[in-house]
Amino acid sequence: MAQRLIRGCARDPFLPRLLAAIRQANEIDLAVAFIKQSGLDLLFEALSDAIELRDARLRVLTSGYLDVTDPQALRRLLLLAELGAEIRLFEAEDHSFHLKAYICVRTDQGHALWGSAFIGSSNISRTALTDGLEWNIQVDHPEEPTDPAARHFQEIRDELQHLFDHGNTRDLDHDWIDDYEARRRVQRLPIPRIWDEPEQPAPEPTQVQAEALAALAETRAAGYTRGLVVMATALGKTCLAAFDSERIGARRVLFVAHREEILLQAESSFQRVRPSARMGWYNASRKDRDSDLLFASIQTLGRNEHHTRFEPDHFDYVVVDELHHAAAPIYRGLLTHFRPRFLLGLTATPERTDQSDLLSLCDDNLVYTRNLFDGVELGHPSPFTYYGIHDETVDYREIPWRNGRFDPNALEARLATRARARHALKHWRDKAQCCTLAFCVFTAHADFMAERFNQEGIRSAAVYRGSTLDGARPWISSGGGRSRCSSRWTSSTKAWTCRPSIP
Repeated sequence: MAQRLIRGCARDPFLPRLLAAIRQANEIDLAVAFIKQSGLDLLFEALSDAIELRDARLRVLTSGYLDVTDPQALRRLLLLAELGAEIRLFEAEDHSFHLKAYICVRTDQGHALWGSAFIGSSNISRTALTDGLEWNIQVDHPEEPTDPAARHFQEIRDELQHLFDHGNTRDLDHDWIDDYEARRRVQRLPIPRIWDEPEQPAPEPTQVQAEALAALAETRAAGYTRGLVVMATALGKTCLAAFDSERIGARRVLFVAHREEILLQAESSFQRVRPSARMGWYNASRKDRDSDLLFASIQTLGRNEHHTRFEPDHFDYVVVDELHHAAAPIYRGLLTHFRPRFLLGLTATPERTDQSDLLSLCDDNLVYTRNLFDGVELGHPSPFTYYGIHDETVDYREIPWRNGRFDPNALEARLATRARARHALKHWRDKAQCCTLAFCVFTAHADFMAERFNQEGIRSAAVYRGSTLDGARPWISSGGGRSRCSSRWTSSTKAWTCRPSIP
């Protein structure tokens, strides 16, 4: 069984080894005595991607031992629980709980094909994962499952399972964190401890957000209780809402959106700005009515029998994300029912309203607007050039129109054709730069286009939930180093991306 020592410090940090293992695994177990917010921030994206993009099983076991773990980190762990992770807590009581174990395994039908276990001294903190003097032993699963060393690797997994099943282990929830936070403040030692790290600085508004916050304060001073903010993607609309709700002292906040992915992202943004707040969900499967911050699916809360369960003034602050969807009747009852101190409508695409009067939903009060090109000039999104190409090969009048859209099967059959791919390839060769992102209609269409471009010697990949890129954020080089063309793929993207072959 292969083993190696990871020595820590700047010359041999633990973090790159751990992240590499997490990104290969579909079963991930972390068991550590202490978790600091600074360390969890370094792992959070890789862990959430493992669940969302690879459907990995994630389990985390930690403790309140010696009151070292940050309450904010525990609340952030509950965001992973929202995605399906199992978050457990070992209540140390009279026991010592000083474990540091990380086990990452790739399995197929219950059999381990690959694995790495890290046992040593690193808890989840920025120092322990990056530049601290920490020793960890990496133990690898043997390539051959019949190798006797495989039994030793399984022994590590079995012992960790024993801890997950221990009588002192329980599920983590907001009630426990509330009690721990109150107890920890009382019992906190008056002198610094060697494992304490500086508190993570609170996030600060960007220039655009600061301008919008000032405009929101001004509009409330003028007597408005509703307002619309138009900000392009990547300029931070959700964080703006979190900052604004905090600045007016809103105790109860409702955030409404039409997709679960948006709610998950919003929950993460609000948690960073308001780390001590209790967060909950209101959707088909959960009804957390007593939360400080409630993230609600419009498909559920928009129905009369659900939003009328709350008094009109129950929430101090209401956010309706992607307000351009609010032309749908399901939004109207909710917008009429609630009367918060302030209601904020957010959108990046106000023109997509099918001629409905978007501003009327916000008392005809356009508070602030910044478009995509403003964002590029300010250095937020990467600069880009957009090309729209005339489709010479498809007559859309011949495609059946059913239930308010093109018939999916007929549309896919007309779009995923060699003639159309040749047409796109010709224009790409004329206009290609360092990298290209092209949007497709279906995942099969994205796969088809990527395959056709690869056949022409142009390195391409389809990007969507479950695709081979698995949510990675590749830098696409252009001969000698990194370009500015980096992208963060979301689970809703159906695209192919390509670049010229480099000899």
